[in-house]
This record gives sequence, C-alpha cells and structure tokens, in this order.
Amino acid sequence: MSNTELDTDTIKSQLSSLELLRSKTQALVDCKATLLSKTEILDSKKNLLEETNVEKQKLQRERKLLREMLQNITKDLTAITEVEQSLAKESEELEKSVNKMRTEQYEPLHEQVNEIRVQNGMSKLPHIQQELEAQMAKTLEDRRMKWQQEESSNSSKRKSYRSRKS
Repeated sequence: MSNTELDTDTIKSQLSSLELLRSKTQALVDCKATLLSKTEILDSKKNLLEETNVEKQKLQRERKLLREMLQNITKDLTAITEVEQSLAKESEELEKSVNKMRTEQYEPLHEQVNEIRVQNGMSKLPHIQQELEAQMAKTLEDRRMKWQQEESSNSSKRKSYRSRKS
C-alpha cells in the first residue's frame, strides 16, 4: 500500500467518522429540542393540574357549605312547621272557647242587661260585634298607614340611590 492509498483510506475513514458525528449530533439536537418542548408542555400540564385541583377543592368546600346551609334551612322549616301547627291548634281551641263563651255567657247576659236597661228607660248597649268591627277597622287603618310610610321611605331611598348612581 502506498502512502497515497493510506492517506485516502484515512481521509475516507475520517470523513465517514465526521459524517457519523454530524448525523449523531443532529439526532442529539433534535432529541434535545423535543425533550425541552415536551418538558415545557409537562410543566404546563402539571401547573394546570394543580390549578384544577385547587379549584376542585374550593368547589368541594363551597358544596359542603351549601349542603350545611340547606340542612339548616330544612331544620328551620321543620321548626317553623311545628310552630305553625301548634299555633293553628291553639287558635282553633281559643276560637272554640271564644265562641262557647259568646253563646253560653255573653249573649244571655247581654240580652238580660238590655232588657233591664229598656225597662228602666235606658238605651240598649251595643253588641260586642260592633266593638270588634271598630277595633278591626282601626287595626287595618294602622296597617295601611304603616305600609304607606314604608313605601314612602323605600321610594325616597330608591330615588336617593338613583341620584347617587347617576
């Protein structure tokens, strides 16, 4: 083998080695770019996962609070229903008692007193129903006045709010 052949073989060998190095270097650069890109995507996904978990925990706490509120409302409704039933029963019993007293005691006494008053030249006493109706009319008038005052107060508050808002 001559020197030239040896130099040519060496050059071919070095050229082949350099070609392999270039090829492997390009593969390494491509692999590194892919690895960096996927690592960035992985970090992004992990951050999103953490944010999602935090939001999920917030929603679970909110759901728990809402359930507790709903349970409290249910308890309150049960208590109100019991009070309502108790008041309805008491009202019925009181109404029966009032009606019984009216028919068994008041009416006969009222008639007797009026007979004696007429015999003595006096005018009859008004019936209790007239007094009850007058009392009811006064109560309704008071409620109406209170309602009008509240409406007037609310109306001026709304006007004040609108003027501040403008």
